[in-house]
Amino acid sequence: EKAGCKATGEPESGEAETLAVKNGPLNVTPTRDGPLHVEGALEICSASGRTIARAMETWLCRCGHSKNKPFCDGSHEVAGFRADGS
Repeated sequence: EKAGCKATGEPESGEAETLAVKNGPLNVTPTRDGPLHVEGALEICSASGRTIARAMETWLCRCGHSKNKPFCDGSHEVAGFRADGS
């Protein structure tokens, strides 16, 4: 505890300013062998209900290798992630 370590499994809270738009379509586009490109009013919450981020556009990890989950950090390239299983 003195070292500042937390074993909650919860991501840190991030920038969560209120969005100007709070509804409308949410478009999710998988990129070839990469992340999900998400566009629209998006609020990402932790399992406990804490708001992690609010954004109108983001890239979400789907390879499982990101060090900044749920966001993509480019780790799919190093890991050789292939979305189609080949």
